[in-house]
Amino acid sequence: MEDDAALAREVRAAREVEKRVLDALRQDGTFDALRRRLVEEASAKQELRGAVSTALANSATVARIDPARKPTEKELVDALREEEVAVDEDKEVRVKLEDTVMEAFSKELWDLMTDEQEGLGRELYEAVYAARERLALSENDH
Repeated sequence: MEDDAALAREVRAAREVEKRVLDALRQDGTFDALRRRLVEEASAKQELRGAVSTALANSATVARIDPARKPTEKELVDALREEEVAVDEDKEVRVKLEDTVMEAFSKELWDLMTDEQEGLGRELYEAVYAARERLALSENDH
């Protein structure tokens, strides 16, 4: 029982450190800057652009657009969000088009964030490390 209580205290303390690190990154603007760059870099990736292009090319919604009555961007996006596409060859499993695009985007973001060797993943790692060090120093000063 004592070991469980000690472990629980350690986990709570680690969570508090994580919260303070995240708060520090938000307050100094690092979080927003990295988030913006992640979206920009992911959006520029050809693999992601290809996935979106393929989804739109195969879209029944896009195919049904009447050239005489061009929908507004909002109408088109709303219709695309609701469109379902086949996941497998037999067309038995269907998902929303939005989900397939978001899955591709999410995978690209994850790949960018978790590459600690270079690029944004490395910058993210270094920013978190620096914030933890600053917090540790400020706690030691008190």
